[in-house]
Amino acid sequence: MVSTILMITGVQASGVAQADYQPCTNYRVTTNWGRVEVDTRPAGADSIGNIAWAMFINNTAHIPGRYDYQIRINGKTLLTEARHKDDNLHMTIPRYQDGRYVYESGDEIQVIASHAAGNVLYVTPINRCTVPYSAG
Repeated sequence: MVSTILMITGVQASGVAQADYQPCTNYRVTTNWGRVEVDTRPAGADSIGNIAWAMFINNTAHIPGRYDYQIRINGKTLLTEARHKDDNLHMTIPRYQDGRYVYESGDEIQVIASHAAGNVLYVTPINRCTVPYSAG
């Protein structure tokens, strides 16, 4: 039995947001198997509000199933979770949760996700970007 690994990346963030990462506005990382897209979504008066994050797999037969992922802010884990999906993995990461801001403008956001489909393992490429600064 032959197994195929399409992309494996696992580099820990530095712990402090780096100015050289691109802003999380229309941010895209393309791979040979699909892409990762990151953008902001306003919420109420907050022009950033949420970070929208998505992993798109080109082979539609491989999309359904379990996705394991970890959301990291400035190199620290915010959430580790698994979801069963019948479509691509996509989510929003609210900036304001449980009575506090979990990330601020200038912070680094990264999501590390994996999805096994038969003999193929999909792992997101490095997708670090910084939260843009609010207008005004």
